[in-house]
This record gives sequence, C-alpha cells and structure tokens, in this order.
Amino acid sequence: MSGSDQRSPLSIGIGWATKITGLGFEFSLPPIAGYFVDQWLGSNPVGTLVGMILGFLVGMMHILRLAKDSSKPL
Repeated sequence: MSGSDQRSPLSIGIGWATKITGLGFEFSLPPIAGYFVDQWLGSNPVGTLVGMILGFLVGMMHILRLAKDSSKPL
C-alpha cells in the first residue's frame, strides 16, 4: 500500500476496476446511442460518426485525467 492510502488492496483494486469500466462505457455508449439516433431519424451514418468522435474525445479526456491524478504524489 502507498504511504497515506489506508484502504485495503481489495478496495483499491475495485476502485481501479470501476474507473476502467467507466472508460469502456465512455468509449462505447456514444456510438451505440448515435446508431439508434440514426435508426430513429434515418440519417445513416451521421449519428454514429458523431457518437464515435464524441466517445473518443470524452474517453481520452478521462484517460488523461486519470494519468494526471495517478502521477500526483500522495
């Protein structure tokens, strides 16, 4: 365990698993939502492409934030 972190190794692992799962949802849900918007509006593939770009941007911002936060000294 790191210096000031008093959590158990299991709780630290569950915290990281939650962060990684959230990243997966951030990358995958916007394109899926865009696909359903395309089906609803009949605008293939505009919604899917917008969802892919949005998901990529949001996911990358989250990855950069995680990297910044994990590099801070405790």
